[in-house]
Amino acid sequence: MGAARPGAATPGDRGRRRHGTRGPGRSRRGDRDEPGADLRLRHPAASGAFAPGRIGLRSGRAPLPCLDRRPRGRGQGNTPLSPSTTPGPDDAPITPGPPLAVRVTPAAERAVRDGHPWVFENSIREISREGVSGDIAVLFDRKNRFLAVGLFDPESPIRVRILSAGSPAKVGAGLFRTRLAEALKLRRRLVDDPETTGFRILSGEGDRVPGLVLDRYGEGLVLKCYTPAWLPWLDELRSALDELLPSSVLAYLPSRGVSGSPATPDTLRTPVLLSGPPLDDGLEFLEGGLRYRAHPFVGHKTGFYLDQRENRARVRELARGLRVLNVFSYTGGFSLAAAAGGAPGVLSTDLSEPALREAERHFELNAGLEAVRSAAHETRTGDAFEVMEALDTAGERFGMVVVDPPSFAREKGQEAGALRAYGKLTQLALKLIEPGGILVQASCTARIDAESFFLSVLNTARSADRSLEVIAQTGHPVDHPVRHPEGEYLKCLFGRVPTAS
Repeated sequence: MGAARPGAATPGDRGRRRHGTRGPGRSRRGDRDEPGADLRLRHPAASGAFAPGRIGLRSGRAPLPCLDRRPRGRGQGNTPLSPSTTPGPDDAPITPGPPLAVRVTPAAERAVRDGHPWVFENSIREISREGVSGDIAVLFDRKNRFLAVGLFDPESPIRVRILSAGSPAKVGAGLFRTRLAEALKLRRRLVDDPETTGFRILSGEGDRVPGLVLDRYGEGLVLKCYTPAWLPWLDELRSALDELLPSSVLAYLPSRGVSGSPATPDTLRTPVLLSGPPLDDGLEFLEGGLRYRAHPFVGHKTGFYLDQRENRARVRELARGLRVLNVFSYTGGFSLAAAAGGAPGVLSTDLSEPALREAERHFELNAGLEAVRSAAHETRTGDAFEVMEALDTAGERFGMVVVDPPSFAREKGQEAGALRAYGKLTQLALKLIEPGGILVQASCTARIDAESFFLSVLNTARSADRSLEVIAQTGHPVDHPVRHPEGEYLKCLFGRVPTAS
């Protein structure tokens, strides 16, 4: 989704100019609306201008260039540490300074005790000293009792991201091992499933590591930071990963905010392959036995939309015998699932030609499956709204239409426009669905709550005299847990249109 730069469309560009954009790495979808995520990260690699750098490795592991903790003025950069540089005293990884003592407002006290993972700038009443990004912040209540401990970020409105509340915890590899072990236990069914090797392992706030995401793609791991506060702790985080989750590839991605932060060393402003072979062909993984490829350095999110896994599985269950249209198709995740489920024909449409070429490669990767080999897969490049209007004018009809657009509401005040855009998509999709066919429509913004979104789709269908029979209303999968309201971004409706009377 999203508007492509002239002459530089990439697999990270997706199909809508007028109502929203989606660039490589979105909170989704800008990367979708994962809290704290940058909404649009464009990378020079998308146009072929950048070959992802690698830090020189020793025994498969390299020390990370961490923050220079010496006092500096706002906006002053860090001395870059290149792969060929011999680290000196000023370049060596360092440990954070003394913890900050932070006292917060009564309202913030209540929020933290209720499990909210953020403390905002205007919630801080008193702080012991001027902190720098990555400092440990120890929160106290009005009676000087321990409240929580987290990571400090002086550049963000979210000043402290909570790692542990209620009882003291030492920030470091031990705590990170605990969080990782808890996350793996929650995902045990996925970890033990040989047919699915792509899923989220750490989901930021949902796994009590706010501002950090870790995804598994087959034998590789992709780590994405949404705050520079994590950068001084990457070596200790890697120590926990090496112990509990060793991998052949580890890639690092910064969000747009981290890339542009004055607290970020130059060597961590762009994606870096921390260990493993070059990712020229991406990272291959399985989902329900189907072969997919993620492209961390040029694609959305960490390279693929893992959050839609369960919805793709449901499409696969429902698609037998139906011709399927996949709107905002990106690299064809829903398209391949529909074909594997027995859809005789699938049309994928997106603004990005490279994304559609990758969708075709996904079909090629799975040509050993009779159902995929037998499905007629077509692609069409263009603006999603315009393509749908053209299909209707041409009299094209489908047994299933999948509509998985960008968030449309990434900032406060955009909610009404987003709902209008969702309504327009519902109208266009319903015109293209045969009697008795299925609409699959998703939303990926936390600014539109589930009830408002579902009512928008259902009321639009009712107004069009095509009231939907709800098959399912879905939310977050198990590997994208939600612990606070701002984290609840994903919802999807499956509805059947009336049969002809």
